[in-house]
Amino acid sequence: MLEFQMSDSPRLYRRKSIFPLFTQVMGMAVLVALVGCNPSTDVRDEDDAVESAQTITKNRAKVNKIVLSVMEDVDLDDADSILVGIGRYEKAIVLLDEAVELAGESIQPRMERFILRQRIAAGYQALYAKADEQCTPYEKSGATPPQDQLQRRAEAEVGANKWLKLARRDMDFHLRSTTPAYQDPKQYWDLQQIDVALGDYSGARTTLINLLEVFGTKLSSADRREIQSRIRLYAQRLNDAEI
Repeated sequence: MLEFQMSDSPRLYRRKSIFPLFTQVMGMAVLVALVGCNPSTDVRDEDDAVESAQTITKNRAKVNKIVLSVMEDVDLDDADSILVGIGRYEKAIVLLDEAVELAGESIQPRMERFILRQRIAAGYQALYAKADEQCTPYEKSGATPPQDQLQRRAEAEVGANKWLKLARRDMDFHLRSTTPAYQDPKQYWDLQQIDVALGDYSGARTTLINLLEVFGTKLSSADRREIQSRIRLYAQRLNDAEI
């Protein structure tokens, strides 16, 4: 079963892990009005909306089928199998890209794409960890690892960074363009985890500050203490980086 996991600070960046692994689990077009004997704008808009909704529904069904196939078929202990899973997820992303475009202001397609982008990033992180595990003994002994292992590690790092940034873009857009009524604390939490994975402690700190401002009174005292603790931790990380 394939459930790629994302850590707050993956081995990929050679930083000490701050938090435990955090599992991440999972419309309308408007045409220019035509005149004459053509249907009215309202009728055309209504037809387009129906067609868009049908496309979104079909795409989401295809995506669900792909996700299930990945979870059933991919072996997390096999790097080649993980690559197969990533490839399938990337095909599913194309379907979600279309759904997001057709959905307009609808939230769900973008959030589904966010989750899938996270999973792809986590898959590349897993590939990095495997390659790094093989490279580390050579490096500790002062030797140069085999070129193919170095290349696998570098490619996995690039892939992880790419999909983490794409996932961050989705969530950042959602939080900036919606009101708190359409948000929840976990979305802020997920965003700060991605910031940390990318080494962006300033972004992670800002995200948690925003979380307190938006949902502070609705959080438990334990959650608020934890968030405040991490805000201080990220500030310290930033100070350490300046020294």
